[in-house]
Amino acid sequence: MPDPVIIRQDVLPKTGFGGHDRVVASKTAARPGEVDHTGYELWVARRAFDLLEAAYPGYAWFVDCDLEKGGVCIALPVLMGGNWVYFINMKDMEPARVLAAGGELLERYRLPRSRFELGRFLEARAKHSILTGAAKKVPE
Repeated sequence: MPDPVIIRQDVLPKTGFGGHDRVVASKTAARPGEVDHTGYELWVARRAFDLLEAAYPGYAWFVDCDLEKGGVCIALPVLMGGNWVYFINMKDMEPARVLAAGGELLERYRLPRSRFELGRFLEARAKHSILTGAAKKVPE
């Protein structure tokens, strides 16, 4: 299988005081002879990301749509690392499900379902982040 290639990368503008740039990127590894769904996967991932960003602004959301896997992965990589995601089946894909998934992830880390708050995020990272070794899995 060929290495993934960046198809498109968007830098979102800073939001609010102390805001930071956020990068939305999509990767895919096209296989010869298969139908290329990259455009649709990018569209679905971007719509899901936009929903999360509108409802829970400022968080560094990761969203990936992969039709071969059958759904959409949502994560907060700084807390969850690269191996844990919230997976939504394509048959269940609707705006309310995306928002519920994002809200559930925030609640698991005891973060507010509102605008990003640096102090609370740093506290969650210190207590629960897989990347810092504070946890071995996503809190329940």
